Amino acid sequence: MKLLELNAGLFPDAQTVSAALRQMEAAHRVVSIDVRRRDMTDGDWDGVIAAILASDLTITL
Repeated sequence: MKLLELNAGLFPDAQTVSAALRQMEAAHRVVSIDVRRRDMTDGDWDGVIAAILASDLTITL
């Protein structure tokens, strides 16, 4: 399963979920993207959209 972790800074307990995803990396493909960066270009956002479309499950933290 392809899992996508979008770190948007929305939840205070995001570290707990992120740690759980790290444990799942042995059985699943986990991709993490930090969308809080202020220097993201249009190309970066295109990559985010491509990652969302390619994932089986997207988790926004």
